[in-house]
Amino acid sequence: MFWNSFYDKYWNFNNQKFVAILEKARKAKRNKQMHKSGNMNFEITLFESVSKKDVWAFINKFSIFVNSWIDVKWALSILVKQIKNPYMKRIVGEMKENINHWISLSETMNEYPKVFDSLTTALVWVWEKTWQLGKILAELDQNLLENIEIKWKVKWAMIYPMILLWLTITMVIFMMIFIVPRITAAFEKAGTELPALTQFIVWVSNFFMNDYLKLIIWVIWFVLLIRLINSTYVWKMWFAKMFTKMPIFWYVVKQSNIVFFIKSFTILLDSWVLLLESLKTSSKVVPNLAYKKELIRIKNEVEVWLTISKSLWLNLDYESSVYLNPLFPEEFAYVVSTWEETWSLSDSLKKVWYNYNNDLKRYIWNMSSMMEPIIIVIVWALVGTIIIWVMLPFFEMWKIAKNL
Repeated sequence: MFWNSFYDKYWNFNNQKFVAILEKARKAKRNKQMHKSGNMNFEITLFESVSKKDVWAFINKFSIFVNSWIDVKWALSILVKQIKNPYMKRIVGEMKENINHWISLSETMNEYPKVFDSLTTALVWVWEKTWQLGKILAELDQNLLENIEIKWKVKWAMIYPMILLWLTITMVIFMMIFIVPRITAAFEKAGTELPALTQFIVWVSNFFMNDYLKLIIWVIWFVLLIRLINSTYVWKMWFAKMFTKMPIFWYVVKQSNIVFFIKSFTILLDSWVLLLESLKTSSKVVPNLAYKKELIRIKNEVEVWLTISKSLWLNLDYESSVYLNPLFPEEFAYVVSTWEETWSLSDSLKKVWYNYNNDLKRYIWNMSSMMEPIIIVIVWALVGTIIIWVMLPFFEMWKIAKNL
């Protein structure tokens, strides 16, 4: 019989299956009503996306409305009219319609994991349990804005040198294709013997002119190989660990991941989320896969009654402690250990986050300032090589003319 499927072999009623069926029926009814009213939109969203800035703008305005004592449903109705991103507009409209059918905001957000990260969904879920939406949205608003600023600075620190190098390589390729062949033809007509450096530059130019299809195929194969390698967990982990050891940039990678973890972890703890759930959610917020795995390991060890400091490999049982965790600094482990004695983890970590965040901003600024002269030297080295190539044959011609 149908009702027998809700009982296990010991005839204990399994309410989870029953609730799941009710939830499915409720969503089906909601979709049917939206379809009849013309609110259901079946447009393809394959090439549509929502940026972190769009999400922050939505949370920011939503927080202002809620803290102004505007009803949640009415606040969503206003936001639907103000949001410009069509994909985000449909999501907020779906939130508004779902509330009418007793489907919570967190449930709707869970259906769009690429738009709302785990921290945002978890905090909204906390509000639905504690009814502290205004406070939580204000915290989330500030957190999203800080994350956007940090990620922008980190990306700019990584992208800025690449842009300069790309422009330099583009300039060199342009010279190889359009300028070098003309100068080479002039030297050949004059019968000047080309030096070794000039012959190498001419060979590179001929390669760009005649074998450019091979170069394009090699680049395509290289990109496909990188994408294939990066699609496997083993190589993803290898790249994640490599970024934590990369010269100059290793500090940015480590410090940014620690800052993201501390901020999300403290917000969750302040929102009365359980410790294990806070660790699990924070592991989804950090971008680096090595840190995700490390936080999951810590969460699993804490689950079997091991302290966080011990999970960080901090051992205070001996006079000279040995700390071997490569991802978290030793002072961070000592702060956690102090909390385990005083029960003031959130306050302590907030101070650590403030110091780490400022250190990260200063390092990014100094690194960007330091990279500029290095890139300029590289650019001038390439340009200088080409200038020397152009001048060497003229020296040979001058020697020949002098002997005459």
